[in-house]
Amino acid sequence: MTTNVDVEPDTTAGQVVYPYVVHGVEPRDLRAEGNSRVVGDIREHRPDLVTSVAEHGLNPMVSVINVAPDPDGVLEVLVGFHRHAAAVAVTDKENPGLVLDVLVHAPGTTRRDVLVAQGIENFHREGYTQAEEAGLYDQLALEGLDEDAIAHQLTRPVERVRAGRAVAASSRTHTASEALPDTDLLTLSQLAEFADDEAAHQALVDVLRDRPHNFEWTIGRLRRERDQRTALAEESRRITELGYAIFDERDVPEDAVRLDELCSGQDTEPIDPVGHADCPGRAASVWVDRLLEVEITEYCLDHAAHGHRLLATVRAEEAEARLRADGVPIADPDTDGVADLSALFADAGRPLTAEEHAGCPGHAAYVETAPDLSTADVRYVCTDYATHGHLMQTARDTQPELDAAWQAAERKRAAENNKAWRDAKTDRREWLTKYFTGWRKRKPAALPQRVRHWLALAPVLASDHLAEAAPAHRYACTLLGLAEPEDHRRDHHPITVHLQKKTTTETQAVLVRLTQVIGACEQHWDRAYTSQADSSWRRPTDDSRFYFELLEALGYPLSHVEQLVNQPDLDIEKWPHLAKPEDAT
Repeated sequence: MTTNVDVEPDTTAGQVVYPYVVHGVEPRDLRAEGNSRVVGDIREHRPDLVTSVAEHGLNPMVSVINVAPDPDGVLEVLVGFHRHAAAVAVTDKENPGLVLDVLVHAPGTTRRDVLVAQGIENFHREGYTQAEEAGLYDQLALEGLDEDAIAHQLTRPVERVRAGRAVAASSRTHTASEALPDTDLLTLSQLAEFADDEAAHQALVDVLRDRPHNFEWTIGRLRRERDQRTALAEESRRITELGYAIFDERDVPEDAVRLDELCSGQDTEPIDPVGHADCPGRAASVWVDRLLEVEITEYCLDHAAHGHRLLATVRAEEAEARLRADGVPIADPDTDGVADLSALFADAGRPLTAEEHAGCPGHAAYVETAPDLSTADVRYVCTDYATHGHLMQTARDTQPELDAAWQAAERKRAAENNKAWRDAKTDRREWLTKYFTGWRKRKPAALPQRVRHWLALAPVLASDHLAEAAPAHRYACTLLGLAEPEDHRRDHHPITVHLQKKTTTETQAVLVRLTQVIGACEQHWDRAYTSQADSSWRRPTDDSRFYFELLEALGYPLSHVEQLVNQPDLDIEKWPHLAKPEDAT
C-alpha cells in the first residue's frame, strides 16, 4: 500500500522548482501503476538487475527513477519501472532497509513527457545506440503515440521512427541491433522482414558484420527466394485443387512417368497434357524460378493401368519390326562374343558400317532405349566377331556399368541443380550490376586485390570466352552502363570512345578491362546449351573454372551450385550416389 511522501523541494520566490531530487524514499512508497509494458516477475526476467540492486543499490547519477505526484500526493513512477520492481524485490528479501533517490517532476507530468524530453537530449549524446533509439520509439508507441506523432514530437523523420519500431518489435532483430552498433537503424529495420526465418535473419546479420557492402544484394536475393516460395505454394495449391497429386522432383514416386515419355496405344506422339487432365493418375511437380516463371512437369501415376505406354517401348517395337522385315536378327548385346560394329575395325582402320557388315553371318542388331529421352536407337553388332575375323578397335571397357538407381539419382541431381544454376545466374547478374555501379568514381584503393594478376591470367585461362565476346563485348557495355555497340567500326565502339577520353583515369581503365573479362565470361552463359548440366556445373571448362575463382576473389558469395564448378565433391553429402565405395560410411 503506497503512502504519501513528505518532501521538501527547493523553492525560488516561494514557488517549487521542478524537477528536484528526493532522498531516502522507500520503494514501496512509490506507486507503479499504468506501465504500458508488463514487468512480470522481475526475478525471473531480470535476475541481473535484481542482483545489481541487492549489491549496489541504485546510483542516482546513472539510474534515478522519475516520478510525479498524483493529486493525492503519492509519487507515481514515470520512468524506471524495472528498476523500481527490482528495488521492491530486494526489500522483500536481501535488504529490507533499502531506500532510493527519485527525481520528482511537476504534477501532471506524464511518462510520455519524460520520454520525449529524454529522447531529444539523448539524440545528441555520444554513444546513444541504434537499439536505444528503437526502444524509445517503441516506448512512446506504447504510450499511445502513433508514428507520425512520435516523429513530430521528436523532430525525427517518420521513416526512421517506423524503422525503429520494426527493430524493437522483433526480439531477434533487436538483439542483432545491439551487436551491430555501427549499423544504421534504417538498414537494421530490413532485418525485421525475416524475423520469422532464423536462417535468413542470421545470414543477413553475418553479412552486416563481415561483408556490409553485400547487404543490399543479399537481402534482395532473400526477398526473391521468399517470393519464389510464395508463388510456388500458390501454384501448387491451384494444381492440387484441380485434382492433381503434387510432389517434389526429388521425391517422384517410383511408378510415376512424365507425360512427354508416354503415348496412347501405338501412337508415337507424346500425350497432350490437355487430354490427360481427366486421367485418374494425373500428377505434377511445380517449379518457380527467380523471375517467378512457373514450370509444371506433368506425370501419370501407374500409366499402364490407365492405358498409356512408354514412348521408348513403342518406338523400340517399331524399330525391331523394321529390323525383322529387313531380315536382321535381334541380338542380346550382353551375350559373350557380341560386339558393336563401332568397336570393330574395317579395312582402313575405321569402324565397320552396317552396309559393309550386312553379308557377315554374325550380322545382327539390337534396340537401345532411353525412356527418359523417349528414344530407341538401333545398334548393329556382330554376334561372334572373333570367329568371323573382325578385330576389336580397343579393349572392352572394364569399368562397372552404372546401374539404373545411380542413373535415376543423377537425373534428379541434374534437374535440381540445373534449376539452381538458372536461379544463380539471376542472382549473380544482380550482384554484378551493383558491383559496377559507380565504377567511374572509384579510387585506386578501391580496386580489387591482385586485380592486375587476374587480368593478366584472363587471356590465357579465359581465352575461349574472351574470343566469343570480342570485339563487341556487349555484356561489358551493359555492366559499364555504356551504349549498345551499333556497328562494326571498332573506333566507334563505346568502350573505345571512353578509353580515348583524356579524362579517363588509370583506375577506370583497369575496371573497364575487368568488365571485359567478366562480361565475356558472363555472356557465355547466355548460350542456350549452357543451362544444362554437362555444359555448366557438371563438366566445367578451364574458362569456367577461372571465372568463378575470379568472382569469389571479387567478394561474390558463390551459391552451392556455383561452387561445384571448382569443388565437385561438395554434392556428395547431398547426393550419396556420387560417393565412391571407399568414401561410404
